[in-house]
Amino acid sequence: MKWRLLVLFVALVKVTFAQPINTYSSSAPSTPMHSLAEAKIFALGPVGFAAKTSQEERQFKALFAIDRDKAKQELERLYASGNPQAMSYALVGMRKLDRNRYAELLVSARASDVTVTTMWGCLVESEKLRTVANDLDSGKYDSWLRWMEKPSL
Repeated sequence: MKWRLLVLFVALVKVTFAQPINTYSSSAPSTPMHSLAEAKIFALGPVGFAAKTSQEERQFKALFAIDRDKAKQELERLYASGNPQAMSYALVGMRKLDRNRYAELLVSARASDVTVTTMWGCLVESEKLRTVANDLDSGKYDSWLRWMEKPSL
């Protein structure tokens, strides 16, 4: 009896984790930029118990498959009209693509009082955008951003 319960439990866990989780409304457009503008978390690197790449990070990486100038325009739009998590991704991207513009955005971010939902591994935290900006500028995220050096932009 215990064995059957264990098998049933394992099967239920597999089915639960195999189901895709859609955190966005079905009425929202399916473009990566729209979804990233409404990012639920700011996360770089593996997250959750399964240590997978977040949906937001995959959408962020998709920006670097397009033309460099187009990517910069999208990052500008993301910083101007996205939520705090999106603003964080825009800072990261601009740091790699345009250091001068990044420096300007950094001043704005350091003066901001908005709160960003971040995720490292399994830990979800609320941090001020200025803290994320300072961490980014100090190199805290550099080890997770090495992949950005490989694509030809």
